Amino acid sequence: MYQNMIELDRTLGLGAQIADIERIRQILGDDKLILIGHSWGGFLASLYAAEFPEHVEALILVSPANTLVMPQPDADSDLFASVREKLPADQQAEFDAFMKEYMNFNTLFQKSEADLLAMNEEFGKYYVQVVEMEETMPRQGKPGGWMTWGMYVSMGQRHDYRPALKNVTAPVLVIHGADDLQSEAASYLYVEAFPNAESAVIENAGHFSFEEQPEQFAEIVGQFLAGFE
Repeated sequence: MYQNMIELDRTLGLGAQIADIERIRQILGDDKLILIGHSWGGFLASLYAAEFPEHVEALILVSPANTLVMPQPDADSDLFASVREKLPADQQAEFDAFMKEYMNFNTLFQKSEADLLAMNEEFGKYYVQVVEMEETMPRQGKPGGWMTWGMYVSMGQRHDYRPALKNVTAPVLVIHGADDLQSEAASYLYVEAFPNAESAVIENAGHFSFEEQPEQFAEIVGQFLAGFE
């Protein structure tokens, strides 16, 4: 099992995903990038900037995932706990049983890509239920199978990446949807971690502010990027 976890981390973990961004930069031939990352993508863009600060011109982080520090200092922003809290009381035991299997790493490598994909889709149904976003959820492809667990394995249970972000001098914009299931305090962790960061809150928007309030989102991003033209 240990060797399987090592291989999963090597191929689909944080290091591999950061390397993908750097590979794309080299293919494009650009010395500096302006990176826009949403949710997990915001976390990943932040770590890329920490490793390659000389290649980042600016960062825009949209509801960046509350994975900068583990265990999370803002308990209210634990995604799974937040979903459970908002579910009907008669559905919470069902969710608990699902999460027990979802996070059962002892049987992880007995599962197939299709098994893991189905589990991610099942969690997605709970998430959509509590945020009431069936009509506004952006259309997107199916969630990853092994990719998701590659992320979990790579992060581990304890880390704090905030000190690494202090070396990033590029301007950073953190955007938070006021109605996001993730708290504003969780997004603000990123603002505090970067030395040159600012934040913006979009009202009447949740985790997908670019979809729910596209005009506000475009205006905020446009103003931030105006200085780079």
